[in-house]
Amino acid sequence: MPHKESSSEFTPESYPPFPANAEFPTIDLETISLQKIQNGDEAEQSRMFEACKDWGFFYLELSGATQGELIHSKADDVARVAEKIFQLPVDEKLKYSLTGKDLFGYKKVGQTQVDSKSTPDTAEFFNISKNEMIVPNDKMTRQWPAPVLENKDLFSDYSKAAHSIGLQILHILAQKLGVDPEEILSRHKLEEWAGDHIRMTRGPPRKDAAMPEIQTPSHTDFGSITVLMNWLGGLQVWSSPNRTVGNLSFDDSNIADSAGTWLWVKPKPGCAIINLGDAAVKFTNGVLCSGRHRVSPAPGEQGKWPRYSIVYFVRPNDDCRLKTLKGEGIPPAGDEDEEGINAKEWIAQQSGKLNRTK
Repeated sequence: MPHKESSSEFTPESYPPFPANAEFPTIDLETISLQKIQNGDEAEQSRMFEACKDWGFFYLELSGATQGELIHSKADDVARVAEKIFQLPVDEKLKYSLTGKDLFGYKKVGQTQVDSKSTPDTAEFFNISKNEMIVPNDKMTRQWPAPVLENKDLFSDYSKAAHSIGLQILHILAQKLGVDPEEILSRHKLEEWAGDHIRMTRGPPRKDAAMPEIQTPSHTDFGSITVLMNWLGGLQVWSSPNRTVGNLSFDDSNIADSAGTWLWVKPKPGCAIINLGDAAVKFTNGVLCSGRHRVSPAPGEQGKWPRYSIVYFVRPNDDCRLKTLKGEGIPPAGDEDEEGINAKEWIAQQSGKLNRTK
């Protein structure tokens, strides 16, 4: 059961450390300084580039950078709003349900299958559109629950800061690949409509000590850059790099016979966890890696608490065409001069799989 010292169940000051034993093997990710890459530190930028090719995951140290410090300071506030949303009556939350190819709104517990045996997932999440939060109220196109509307400025500031961080990473990756950075940046404009959103997730405490118990099934992300803030363990990365676009099966059986294992990603104080998505793989013809990952309840004593996480997804603009970019560091794929499917339709096809109900 969750800890009871506070009326809130989101109490990061109370969380025990990630267990330090061989039962929970961890991945050794690079830690990249946002301040250093902003300041043009070539060695730091090169380390980040290699991490994006090797794993598609790295820690991003946030201190000393304006956008990073905003993310660090405001993530707790967003999580507390998330707690209010998840405490709403079920009927109220279901008014905002994700259905079909919709990207924004509420996903209930058990809506997604985690394996070929139709085992339901155990997490709920709520997706808040970046484009809805950065425009005046009279320009919003959909309804949102009261806790979202009451904190619209918070979500706007958070979206802008996280989006900026994603663009800075993409700018450096483009330079390393010999691609005109504008070719990347023009495909991820803040003000353009896109599938970008803040995802607030709550996973329940662990039912028992047995492993595994999956909250969010095995998958790769749809977009370009993912910015994750979390406080408890639970994120796991498959140890073999993925360079396949649209690799979203939710079924571990298709990787069970491949070389690799699930490794835990420890939360690191003062850092976001960055990972690349399938769009980055597509744009670079597999030079960059989109790491396969999943989420379980936190391990050890941490598993007594509900697990909250705050994610921002940087995705291509809706009208962006998904095709390989031209650059000296990108091997030709043969589709560079084709029209390509637009990002809105491509992501909708993928999200339709995610939103399926039992």
